[in-house]
Amino acid sequence: MFNTEVVMPGKQGSIKDLCHMLWMGCFDDTEEYTDYYFNNRWNKSITVLSDNVSMLHLNPYDILINGRKTGIYYIVGVCTLKEYRRRGYMDAVLKKALEFMYKQGKPFTYLMPASEEIYKPYGFTGIYPVWGFNGEIPFKEDIGQDIQCKSVCIPYNMLEDWQKAELIKYAGSKLAGRFTCYPLHNESYFKGLYEEMCACNGDILVFWDTDKTACLGYTAYLCEEIPEIIESVFEKEIQYKILACIKGLGFPCIKIYETNFWNFDCAGTGRQKNYLMARIVDLKAFAECIYTKERQEMWLEVSDGIISGNNGRWHIIIGGVETICQKCESTEDGSNEPEYLKCTIEELGQKYFKNHKYFLNELV
Repeated sequence: MFNTEVVMPGKQGSIKDLCHMLWMGCFDDTEEYTDYYFNNRWNKSITVLSDNVSMLHLNPYDILINGRKTGIYYIVGVCTLKEYRRRGYMDAVLKKALEFMYKQGKPFTYLMPASEEIYKPYGFTGIYPVWGFNGEIPFKEDIGQDIQCKSVCIPYNMLEDWQKAELIKYAGSKLAGRFTCYPLHNESYFKGLYEEMCACNGDILVFWDTDKTACLGYTAYLCEEIPEIIESVFEKEIQYKILACIKGLGFPCIKIYETNFWNFDCAGTGRQKNYLMARIVDLKAFAECIYTKERQEMWLEVSDGIISGNNGRWHIIIGGVETICQKCESTEDGSNEPEYLKCTIEELGQKYFKNHKYFLNELV
């Protein structure tokens, strides 16, 4: 058996060098970025470590689901030293992590997969289908007013405190109007986003009207080889102004991970694919995050090969205001019982993760 342990924030000092070594040995990140991660973000994460050769990290995020604040974990840093792979270490750390999150009552968890096939056996399902973009910075033949839009670009670190507060209000309003599941964009979020972009030679560019009082949007990018836009929220009229600013940095090409706010045709640059994968952790907590306009009542018999607490029969009533989820006890003779629909935890996720419109990313 493997010695797999959960190491909480504040108790990770003795394993920092080990985890840094595992990260550098398994991922292609620069030393500068890895140092940033372990000196900043990792201090707040939870490490699941197995025999000092395999690990993953649970990075906490506060997200809003249908307007309700909920804490979840984003799984990153899943790795095993090359010479110890295919021995079951990843299986051990993933199962330990899922059991830990279940005990904490987390509704779901998500990750960015190297391959979806790796995580499907663990109940993960693809979510957040988007078109990516990778190529020359696109411009119209006549960009006209798009480029000349009356706006001013200010780097994040040059913003005054009141402007940072306006940026937070702007992001919250725009995201609430278009999405049902997204991270809480508060001061801590933007500070972390800015530090991560800087660690990869990037920045956050914030756009304002000419009076520098009304926020028109922002874009966060990193730049290790070519600029990679990680997150963007903006008014449609400044799209080409943003691209002009990026091109003005001296780069002819660009990569965009998700295109929610971009409206140029990127379909020819690749295929639509799931940006992330997610998995139900605590079925009851997850069900209580689901809302539909029309009342739905379900009697389910759920099987979960990893989290035993999700197994069994459930009565779920989904309403427009709240959802009720109760575990059912079987009667001794089985009489007067409803007909239960059998499903796996993955099948349940495949059906109900689609209820949300996501704005998530791969930030650590």
